[in-house]
Amino acid sequence: MNIENYLRQAAEKLDSFPRDTIVRIVSHYDTDGICSAAILMKSVERKGFDFHVSLLSHPFEEEFEKLKKEDNDIIIFSDLGSGQIEQIREMGADSIILDHHQPENKNPVVDSIIQINSNLFGIDGNFEISGAGLSYLFAKTLDENNTDLAVFSLMGAIGDKQNIGGWKGKNREIFEEARKKEIITVSKPSIKAGNDSIVDEIAYSVDPFYPGLSGRREEVERLLKELSIPGDTRYGDLNKEERKDIHSFLVLALLKNNIEPEIMNEVIKERIITDHFPSNLDVLSDIIDSCSKGGNPGLSLAFCMNPQKYLEAVKENSKRFREKILGELVKLEEKGLEEKKNLVYFVSGKASDGSYMSSVVSNYFNCKGKAVFSFTPKNGKVHVSCRATRKLVEKGLDLGSVMRETAKKFGGAGGGHKIAAGGTFENASVEELVDFIDGILWGGNANQMQTHA
Repeated sequence: MNIENYLRQAAEKLDSFPRDTIVRIVSHYDTDGICSAAILMKSVERKGFDFHVSLLSHPFEEEFEKLKKEDNDIIIFSDLGSGQIEQIREMGADSIILDHHQPENKNPVVDSIIQINSNLFGIDGNFEISGAGLSYLFAKTLDENNTDLAVFSLMGAIGDKQNIGGWKGKNREIFEEARKKEIITVSKPSIKAGNDSIVDEIAYSVDPFYPGLSGRREEVERLLKELSIPGDTRYGDLNKEERKDIHSFLVLALLKNNIEPEIMNEVIKERIITDHFPSNLDVLSDIIDSCSKGGNPGLSLAFCMNPQKYLEAVKENSKRFREKILGELVKLEEKGLEEKKNLVYFVSGKASDGSYMSSVVSNYFNCKGKAVFSFTPKNGKVHVSCRATRKLVEKGLDLGSVMRETAKKFGGAGGGHKIAAGGTFENASVEELVDFIDGILWGGNANQMQTHA
């Protein structure tokens, strides 16, 4: 199957509607979903349509019930939808799905739905394209002049960690095109830093999480004093030797936790910059995600549409959320992770916090070569978020499949990527879920992990 043919069909479907049609856009609330929505908003607006956007968090069931009651002519789902084909079919509207998660239905056309899922076309949705990337391909099919929206495609992919280890597949094609057209440029290698003081850049850094330094301002100040670097200096104003000293200390901090080489390579590297935004895409991706996970997805989306107007507001909201998460991560660092034979885990008080933290823990804590799970019990249900390293995925781990199997056992819903997944389960305690998942993580063989570690 050729993805371009279905992108064309989807573009023609949208183009066939009168310009007074309100295009309904439904997307996820993380960086990838927000960047997907921004691409769609800009591209349909350029086509002369008005739009109505919703950003959803897991679980989607309640929001999908609301959508069924709406009278929509056409709905575009981005960064979700392939796991909700039956619910979308019941809505009775013409629909376009732009998704990179594992699909439940393997058909690109289902009644009045065009499902453009990368995995149906031989494009790995784990590493080779994000939801924003698919939204970008759709936007470019609508109008070749939409190439400026490649910035959002790359930022969405960064949000989903698809740039780790270098761009691959469609992501690389989009990156190379954007660079060739001078939509983006690439800076010299640096840490992930914006325009804040160096003490703030390190003390408030969640991703990377620097062991012993992130969330510990006094320790950062002590370190900088030892290096004779004023804490209020911006990273961009440091001289070559000062940067080198800071880089060395940060790398040493990370080495304590046996960080995977591919993650270590992300700490000091070239950064993507663009005239459209006031900082590099790595920093912006974090700001968008943490502002949204902190309860303000609409503000994150508004920032994408008007960066100058909403920069300070989105940064302030992001900082508040990161302070809260850092407090939890420091506690977890001091307490240590719970460990089973095939996984490590922790219990979080809020599902969205657990989801955010599980990604950080997977990359920057000493997880002993095991997948990381976060469990959040609430109202008789348990929300689970899980993350794995690429090494574990290469050895056969599929967290999306594990979450689907868990849903079959306990009720609820689960799914996602091989490397990152989640679910909300019924009729089970945290302890029951931990034991069940530990048993099926490697295809039901509880001893298999030992041969893969």
